[in-house]
Amino acid sequence: MRLRSLRKSDALARCRSLAALFVLPVAVLGTTAKAQAPVEPVDFRPFSDGRTWIVKQPMIYRIGVSEDSVVIPRGFVTDMASIPPVLQSIIQQNGPYQLPAVVHDYLYWRQDCSREQSDRILLLAMTEHDVSKPHRTAIYDAVRAAGQFAWAANAKERAQHLLRIIPANRLDIPSRTFWPQYLAQLMQEGIVDPPIISIPTKFCARGSMPIRKALSAP
Repeated sequence: MRLRSLRKSDALARCRSLAALFVLPVAVLGTTAKAQAPVEPVDFRPFSDGRTWIVKQPMIYRIGVSEDSVVIPRGFVTDMASIPPVLQSIIQQNGPYQLPAVVHDYLYWRQDCSREQSDRILLLAMTEHDVSKPHRTAIYDAVRAAGQFAWAANAKERAQHLLRIIPANRLDIPSRTFWPQYLAQLMQEGIVDPPIISIPTKFCARGSMPIRKALSAP
C-alpha cells in the first residue's frame, strides 16, 4: 500500500512539473500545429457542479484524413477525469483541449483501445485542434505518468455496471442536479449503459502509429 502511495506521489509530482510549462509566455511556446480534421463542436449541458457535463449530440472524431473514426454517443457524461487533477484546472472546458479531452475520457471509459493508444489518440486530437506543441506535450506526458489511476477507476466502475451514458428520455435534467445523486437515482431505477458497437480496431491502431502516418490516409 505504501509503495502504491509513493508511486502515485511521484506521478503527481511529475505532472506538477509538466504543468509548469503552461506559465511560459506565449512567445516562447513556438508555432501551433496545423489542424487537419478537428472534432466538430456539439452541444453540452452542465450539471450544477459546473465540472460534469452531458454530451447532448453524437460527437465524431475522425483521425486526420483517414476514414477511421469514433462516435461519442449522446448522453455520455464527462468530467475529463482521465486528465490528471493537477492539469484539470489548466485545461479549461472552453479551451482548445476540451473536445480532445472528451474523446480521451470516452476512450478511457470504453477501453476498447489500449491505454497507450488512447493517450496517443489524445495527442493526435490535440495536434488537430491547434494546441501548441509544448502544451500538448505536457498534457500527453502527464496522462502517461498518472493516467493509470483514472484507467483503473474506469475499469472498476464498468465492472460494477455503473451508468455513464444517460438514456435519451432522461437527458432533460432538473435544475440544481448533481451527477452523483442523479447517477444513484438512475441506478436505483435499473438503468444501465445501452449496448454500443465497439470502437473499431482500425481506429485504435492509429494510436500506435507515428503522428504523421496516423494523420494521413492508408
